[in-house]
Amino acid sequence: MKRILKALIVPVVLVCSFSNLKAQTADDIIQKHFAAIGGVDNWKKINTMKTTASMTANGMEIPLIITVQQNKAMRMELTINGMTGYSIITDKTGWNYMPFGGQTKPEVVPDEQVKQMQDGLDLQGPLVDYKTKGNKVTYLGKDDVEGTDCYKLKVVYTSGMEETMYFDATNYYHIRSVQKVTANGKEESITKNFSNYQKTPEGILYPMSIDMGMGAMNVKSVEINKPVDASIFKPTEMSSSKETKK
Repeated sequence: MKRILKALIVPVVLVCSFSNLKAQTADDIIQKHFAAIGGVDNWKKINTMKTTASMTANGMEIPLIITVQQNKAMRMELTINGMTGYSIITDKTGWNYMPFGGQTKPEVVPDEQVKQMQDGLDLQGPLVDYKTKGNKVTYLGKDDVEGTDCYKLKVVYTSGMEETMYFDATNYYHIRSVQKVTANGKEESITKNFSNYQKTPEGILYPMSIDMGMGAMNVKSVEINKPVDASIFKPTEMSSSKETKK
């Protein structure tokens, strides 16, 4: 009898294990993730995004405005001690102007940094149509993120950048990313934690709190598909927040 029971149990266990394995493929996790944050069709409709936020770092609150035009250009504007600077990345080049850091005029961003930052021009994210984009996604199993059971996906961008993404196994929200980047010839890891997901009028869920280790960003508003003046993606000199509003 024991042999008969064992003979029955083993195939059942194998079938259950196979079923669990099928439920944990990369494509299945991606599908459930987008279903949880508004649907992939809504994300595909995003062409522009303007994020107004503030970052807390070293006891300071720094106002931020990040404007992105899908696959074309991005501008991050920040104000410190009454002086406004910016970082611009386009599909071809980039500029930095940080007067509070001693810069007196915009400076061209090195090609290596431009290449790394151009992945951020894709508002829809690396997982939307990832095969068409040439990105590679691999399922890495499960892991614990500060007590939360998560699925892990490794994403290798066409640029070569690697990112490990963690998805809450309960609601499929993206709660952490670890990116490998090269700075000054050295490879570094950047960890970002995402939380406080809220629904926008367009029906997508967006994380309103982003912890980047050296500072926490609190998102105040997200404007999607609003007209964007292309001139903001060209370098200009600024010295104060008042000049930014002209």
